[in-house]
Amino acid sequence: MAQERSIEVKVGILILVSFGILGAFVLVMGGLNFEKTYPVFVDFDNPGGLQSGAPVKIAGVKVGKVQQLEFRGGQIDPKTGRRTLVRVKCAIEARVRDSIHDDADFYVTTQGVLGEQFLAIEPGSNTKPVLAENSVLKGIDPPRLDLFLAKGYELLDTTMAGIRNNRELISDIAVNTAGLLKGLNNVVSDNRDRINRTVANVEELSTEANALTREARAKYVNNPKIDRTIENVDRISADLQRDTGPLLRDAKEALANLSRASATIGGEAEQAKVKKALDDIVQLAARANATAADAQAIVTHIKTGKGTVGALLMDEQVYDDVQEMVRDLKHNPWKFLWKE
Repeated sequence: MAQERSIEVKVGILILVSFGILGAFVLVMGGLNFEKTYPVFVDFDNPGGLQSGAPVKIAGVKVGKVQQLEFRGGQIDPKTGRRTLVRVKCAIEARVRDSIHDDADFYVTTQGVLGEQFLAIEPGSNTKPVLAENSVLKGIDPPRLDLFLAKGYELLDTTMAGIRNNRELISDIAVNTAGLLKGLNNVVSDNRDRINRTVANVEELSTEANALTREARAKYVNNPKIDRTIENVDRISADLQRDTGPLLRDAKEALANLSRASATIGGEAEQAKVKKALDDIVQLAARANATAADAQAIVTHIKTGKGTVGALLMDEQVYDDVQEMVRDLKHNPWKFLWKE
């Protein structure tokens, strides 16, 4: 009886140990983690093949897992103001909380080419604040290879259908294009010499334009005369600016004096005196003009050789006679006292 009881105890212990090993294996294979976590929400338009339980990694190291994928039907989230299709709830370990910042990027990628998909995190800049608990961020959707292939197939099918339905038109276009190219080739061949002359003329014109540009630069840009002229203009401008102030002060003083003079002669008696003085000045000016006219007439009379002075100055014969007489008197001064 005791021997049977001992066998039953051993079998029970073996079964318990087996269940313990099985539970530990399940826990290890299931990735059960007793690390403290905090929730973060990431919105996607299409998270691809991401599933609940997928790992969350930073730099290839697992730091959490995806707990839930919620389809929100494209409703406007009042908290973020964005249209959201799928919201992913992530549980991230608290030990890496200080490494994830507000500008962090969340995106879906795969382990290798055909590996399982997981949620990767780019931590962001250290100058930004740490990502808060229950934050809602916009994730980066994975590339849609299936959508790309579907649209590419649709485009290829449409292209092939268009080619099939417009085969004659495409053939005509090809024939016309070939004829156009052939005609263009014939035009170029027939006018090769003219084209060469045109190219040579263009090259010559370009050379002359370059030479003209250099001459214009040397004559009008790098010319020392122009620089000196500009310097003179600058100096004259500076002198004018310097002299303008004293001239303005003198003008102001003259205006003030004129104002005082006008105030002084403002009475009738003074105005009568001024009027009489102006009349005298006008008479003097008239007499001066008459005298100048008489002098001008005398000068004109002399220039025309009229009168004694005119004949003496303008007539060469008279001038020669006077000169001969003066010469004779110099040689024979006694003729002043004695006349034959």
